[in-house]
Amino acid sequence: MRERTITATLGAVGLAVALLSAPTAANAAVRLDPPSDTTSAALLADCSSVTPNGRAYARLNVIALCGADTIPADRPLRTENVGGEECGTVTLTLAARGGGLASIAWRTASDTGPIVGVALDISYVGRLGGAVQRYVQDRASLHATGRTVAYTGSGPVTATVSGTIETFTATCRVAPASVRIQAR
Repeated sequence: MRERTITATLGAVGLAVALLSAPTAANAAVRLDPPSDTTSAALLADCSSVTPNGRAYARLNVIALCGADTIPADRPLRTENVGGEECGTVTLTLAARGGGLASIAWRTASDTGPIVGVALDISYVGRLGGAVQRYVQDRASLHATGRTVAYTGSGPVTATVSGTIETFTATCRVAPASVRIQAR
C-alpha cells in the first residue's frame, strides 16, 4: 500500500515537471524589444501648396513633383494623387541610454529643394508616462535635425514623429512613423 502511494506521488510529480517544462503560451520566452530602433517615413507633398516660385524652382531643377516641372504655369498642377507625392524622408531613431533614459533623434531630407521650415511633433511614452516635444525651425537647410533625451524609466518605450516640412517647392506632410525599444 505504501509503495503504491509513493509510486503515484512520484508519477504525479513527473507529470507536473513535464507539464511545466513543455513549451506553452503561458511559459513561452518573453521577447523583449531591441535597445535601439530606427525607421524612415515618406514626406508627402501637398500639391495645392506649390507656389509660382516653387513651380519655377521645380522647372529649373527638374524636380518632378505634382507636374510642376512640366505643366505650363497657366495650368493647374496635378492633385489627384491621394496622400500626395513623395518629396523626401524623415528618419526617427530611439535608443536606450541606461538608467531609464532614452535618446530620441530625427532627421529630414528633402528631394524638392532646401527645407525652409519645420513643424514636427515627437511624442514618446514609456513606463513613467510620456510627452510631446515640438520642433519648430525656420532656417533654410538641406537636412533638418533634432534630438532630445527623455527619462522614460526601464521598460518598453515608443516614439512617434508627425508634422510638416516646408521645402522651397511645397509643404510636405510626414507619414506618421513609430519606433519601439526596451529601455534599461
